[in-house]
Amino acid sequence: MHVNEEVLARVRDALGTPAVLPWEGEISDVEWRPLIERWSQDYGFAQSNTVGTFLEPRGLGALTERLASQPDLGYVVTGSLAAQRVAAYAPARLATLYVRDLADASDALGLRPTETGANVALATGTYDVVFDRAEMVDGIRMAALSQVAVDLLTGPGRNPSEATALLDWMAGHEPDWRR
Repeated sequence: MHVNEEVLARVRDALGTPAVLPWEGEISDVEWRPLIERWSQDYGFAQSNTVGTFLEPRGLGALTERLASQPDLGYVVTGSLAAQRVAAYAPARLATLYVRDLADASDALGLRPTETGANVALATGTYDVVFDRAEMVDGIRMAALSQVAVDLLTGPGRNPSEATALLDWMAGHEPDWRR
């Protein structure tokens, strides 16, 4: 793969250490876990996006049913709900999704805006990369596990512990998720 030398230099400078991204002339291997951990220092679900909080009064099961019935809706699920499919830590209490448009998605999903007691967080940002490498699981579009891990690493409460469980699973199952 040809990489622009200027872009490669910026990546090397940002990562700062060959332990994360070994190179000699060209990148030959990536230590993905330290890379994800380093990425989480500069990126966060709530800090890097516009986030709206909502209530799905019938719970997350009703939300996932609605997501599965709307294949044209621009979304990917991340966070606890996405991680539990491979590394169940505890039942998800908050669904976090990237969406292309907050108002369209919340309307299509029948969500109620709320500042307290939210069980759904919708985020939109300037980078479409969150939609890359999404995978359909039971009719629901899930974010790439690397994205899910970084979102959990930067999340509140038990999210960092969930991230550790997910990263441990990823380490033992690289052929299942790395492409």
